[in-house]
Amino acid sequence: MADSKSSVDERLIARFNQELGSDLKNSSKCGDLVKYYRSELEDLRDKITVTDAGCIPSVKGMIDTGRSKLAELDEKEKRLDGCAEKLTDRIETYHQLMGEVGEKMAQIRVLQTVRDYMALIKDIENISQELEACINGKDDSKPIALYVALTGPNSILDRISGIEAPHLKMYARNTAFHWHDVLTAKYSTEFEALLKTIKWPNMNQSLEQFNPSKENISKLVLLAEYLFLVKLPGDQDLLSVKLTPSIICPHYTTPVELFVKPFRLRFQFHFTGNKQTNRLDRPEWYLTQVLMWAKENHIFVGQHFQSPALRAGIVNSSVRLEFVRGLVQLAIEKLIVDIEQIIQDEALFAHLIDEVLPFEQDLKTSLGYPNSYPSVVSVLVQPVFFVKWMAIEKKFTTDKMDAMLNTADPFELLDPANLDELKIPKCADQFIRLLDAIKERYCCLPQPSQQLQFLELQLELIDNFRCRLLQLYNDGVNPTKILNALNYLTSVLREWGENVHYLHLHAALYGPDADEISSVFDQKIEELNYCHQKLVEELVTWIVHEITARSRPYRYDRWPSMNRHDAKETLMVSATASEMFQATINHLHDMEQELSTNVFMVVVRMIATELDQWMISSMVANTKFSTGGAEQFHFDMTRNLFGMFSQYAKKTNLLFKRINDSCTLLTMPLGSAILLRETLLSPTGDEESWTRALQEVGLAIFDRKATLDVLDRRNDMPRIG
Repeated sequence: MADSKSSVDERLIARFNQELGSDLKNSSKCGDLVKYYRSELEDLRDKITVTDAGCIPSVKGMIDTGRSKLAELDEKEKRLDGCAEKLTDRIETYHQLMGEVGEKMAQIRVLQTVRDYMALIKDIENISQELEACINGKDDSKPIALYVALTGPNSILDRISGIEAPHLKMYARNTAFHWHDVLTAKYSTEFEALLKTIKWPNMNQSLEQFNPSKENISKLVLLAEYLFLVKLPGDQDLLSVKLTPSIICPHYTTPVELFVKPFRLRFQFHFTGNKQTNRLDRPEWYLTQVLMWAKENHIFVGQHFQSPALRAGIVNSSVRLEFVRGLVQLAIEKLIVDIEQIIQDEALFAHLIDEVLPFEQDLKTSLGYPNSYPSVVSVLVQPVFFVKWMAIEKKFTTDKMDAMLNTADPFELLDPANLDELKIPKCADQFIRLLDAIKERYCCLPQPSQQLQFLELQLELIDNFRCRLLQLYNDGVNPTKILNALNYLTSVLREWGENVHYLHLHAALYGPDADEISSVFDQKIEELNYCHQKLVEELVTWIVHEITARSRPYRYDRWPSMNRHDAKETLMVSATASEMFQATINHLHDMEQELSTNVFMVVVRMIATELDQWMISSMVANTKFSTGGAEQFHFDMTRNLFGMFSQYAKKTNLLFKRINDSCTLLTMPLGSAILLRETLLSPTGDEESWTRALQEVGLAIFDRKATLDVLDRRNDMPRIG
């Protein structure tokens, strides 16, 4: 708006400037301009005034048309106001009608609810009356069908589950509970009678010997199906039996309960009260009995009674395992009663553990008993008892480890005849067996957290065993024996780290999304490797010292003045080297006999490396060689020293790279040696040309400086400058 106003102002100023010009004397024209524009405005006003005779016809027509349209709109507005009043009256009438109809509909809904309510009551009463009428009839399937109509899928109880009728629900449930008890009692009596007929329970007979008639089996199967169908309405988990705060046994079906009932009576007779078979120090008696009963009867129960369970809609449960669980519950209940007394005596508690663990293992391996089911070991892993258990395990295993290291010769080889590969000391083998026995004891525990505590015990024992080995080494035990023990222990732990059992524990410890899959033994293997490496280094240092201590005659032989060898005579090893070489042979032989092959090969390479460095620094670097001396040194090294190691390495020159390079430089033709020295000393040479020159003469490890130093050891080399 400001912009357009500014534009008009500019146009006016321009118009005035044009009319008046730049001469101030023309300002008298302003009055004339005012009169002119006033007359123009009056003329425009006359043209747009409707009452004036000079009004423009088109403008007058537009104004008249607008007035007529406005009058029409006013008329229509009055008509709309009238319609609105009529609509308001009708809406109020309809609201009154809806209120009256709503009250009637509410009354109708109440009556419908009452009718449905009474119909449900009538249905329940009808089913109850029909059950009353047919309960003692010959057709056993009819009462079952009626009960399923009352409690099963799409039954009356299902229909009322979503409505707010607590009294009706209570009435229906009470009716269902009543008929459940009646039907269960009826069919249970018949079922038990048939069990007696077939001489159940089966005791001390194989499945072939226990062979009831097909007729009786068919009757039992039919009754079992009825009993499977006659189950209490509602959540079955609410029927679970809470033996302790942490041991909850799920409810088992009526047929299984009837199968277990005679076993329970026998169990209570023999293993409760003042019976001689009820002894705290003999838990194996009742554990063995339960296991025997389960093994003798579980196949019979599974073969004949899984099908009726499936027909009754029980699809997620194994009748065979449910029967085994019922028998195991007998042992659980017994142990819960006894354990408070047993825990007071460490010997009794240790014996109990030794009996429970194989019982659990046998249950799982021979009967396929799931880890998720309650078991006897569940009693032992309750916190107050598990702490005691771990203390006993630690004490026992520590004593066992001490005993195996305190024998007359704990490092006696397990198989002295097998001297080719792995040499296993008896104490190392016994320790591995101890660790494996611990694993077998805890692998059946239900929770990973409990297994991890036993794993921690294993890791602690490994650490203690390592420390004991180092202590024995410090006390003077041959290091080769310690090395064999460390080597065997490390190799077994590496293999165990890839075992499924320990991989599961790794996942439980670090989570399934750990950055990398490693072993639970990684840290212990690293510690064992460190000790192993230190012992190997000390052993190699001692051996090399023993060899070099006998090298003085050889180092101070007549190397500068030794004559050239007569080509007609055979070169012989230097007499001054015999003692040094004999010591080398003896130590290599002893190490080969005493060490495992993989450890021995490491020792051989390290001895070779040490001798290779020592021979250059202590022998070649401090000796001048005549041509004959260089030939003799070359023969002693390549034909004798290298030969001692040839049975352990295919290319011994790679074991003794420095000695081999020295022999090459000391025995190469004089002209080639002078040319090589000139190349290396050339002021125009560079690193690349020097490296190429060294490679051309066959050097493997020497650099420019080391090459020049060895060339200077030759008597025949001319002096520089």
